[in-house]
Amino acid sequence: MRLTKVLGYYCLVLLMAVVLIVSEDAVILHSDRICRGLVIADVAVGGLSAAEAEQKVAAVLQERWSRPAAVLLYDGQRWEVGWDVVAGSPDAKALVQQAYGIGRTGSLLQRLSEQLLAKAGGRQISFGITPDEGKLRRIVAAAAASVDRNAVNAGIRESADGLKFLPEQTGRRTDIENTIRQLRRSIESGNTEPVPLRVRETPPALRMRDLQGIDGMIAAFSTTYSEADENRAENIRIAAKFLSGALIRNGEVFSFNERVGVRTPERGYMQAPTLSSAGVVMDWGGGVCQVSTTLYNAALLADFKVVERSAHYDPPGYVPVGQDATVADGQIDLKLKNTREHAVYVQTTAEAGTLEVRFYGKRRQGEPTVRIEVAEKTVQVAKTIVKQDPTLPLGQEVVESPGRNGFIVTVQRIRLRGNKEISRENISTDEFEGTDRIVRVGTRSIAGTIPK
Repeated sequence: MRLTKVLGYYCLVLLMAVVLIVSEDAVILHSDRICRGLVIADVAVGGLSAAEAEQKVAAVLQERWSRPAAVLLYDGQRWEVGWDVVAGSPDAKALVQQAYGIGRTGSLLQRLSEQLLAKAGGRQISFGITPDEGKLRRIVAAAAASVDRNAVNAGIRESADGLKFLPEQTGRRTDIENTIRQLRRSIESGNTEPVPLRVRETPPALRMRDLQGIDGMIAAFSTTYSEADENRAENIRIAAKFLSGALIRNGEVFSFNERVGVRTPERGYMQAPTLSSAGVVMDWGGGVCQVSTTLYNAALLADFKVVERSAHYDPPGYVPVGQDATVADGQIDLKLKNTREHAVYVQTTAEAGTLEVRFYGKRRQGEPTVRIEVAEKTVQVAKTIVKQDPTLPLGQEVVESPGRNGFIVTVQRIRLRGNKEISRENISTDEFEGTDRIVRVGTRSIAGTIPK
């Protein structure tokens, strides 16, 4: 009996709830009021007539259009985003008509479902603003251009007062994609809060603490180049710039190719003459071997160990024979090991036709001086090949190829304390093959003469 009463009570309550809901549905269907709980963007329009809602939404839209669509902020800098990033503008009347239709169409169950959802705050109508992706990207990119900066490594500058250490600087890089997403959401939602420009810090590769212990220049070597060959001179300057600022730590094996990178037009390199097995040819980055050669000689003077080094096919003229070091992308490298007790900082300059590589490190007390010299040089005199040529007048000689002497060269590193030699070390033995001298001699007889 008691259970029956309880069930009857709950059934009555349920019936009353259904009657109320159905009654509400009937009220909505036969009234000019918008379903309660509905929101257009941030504007509550539930329970309002269409005219009242339209007036309220139009006022909000007018206020929104009187200010920027969004504002970007970073460290006191401000960039306003205009409404030109949006195609068209929202129509208050159309938005209200959309809201007015909610809970009025479909089956009873569909209408009741929409009404309940609206009352629970789960039904919102957006302004339908869709910003143009390309325009947002241009705005963010313009802001990034004024904010972004590359990280600057710590460095060394030599002055009349000695070494000056230049502190590092942290870089900044805008997260463009993340900023665009935040900006789009802000505009679409009607959020009036400024959007922060998403910026991350980029650390320098070299800090002041990495240079601790360096107290002076320990070695330097220079070569000269012609600025008349503009492409070659530019290649030398580019490679020198990439090389400068390298820190070679104690025990580290330094790779020229890894530091300087590939020699391609995308990285600024130009076509210029370069030595190869086929002779002098045009290639991207022609002249970079002069940078590797100058580095090689500075490293020898700094008492570095040579791990990998190759000579040119023909000896270049900017260093003594046997003291060159050729390189080629992905094929031939120059590798040097710092066998000193402390790190060494490399500084390179290329200006006014002079390329110089300087090594800075910790000078050891009583450290010997180093001299590089050609210890032995064997000349292989070019042979002369004579070819008879019936197209030339009798006895006339024409040099087809001047030929070139060959060399076998041994280079040594000599260590001295004062004027006394304390050690001598063979660094390399290179063979440069010569080419024959070719002379064509005429055999064609001339009218009125008797060939011998």
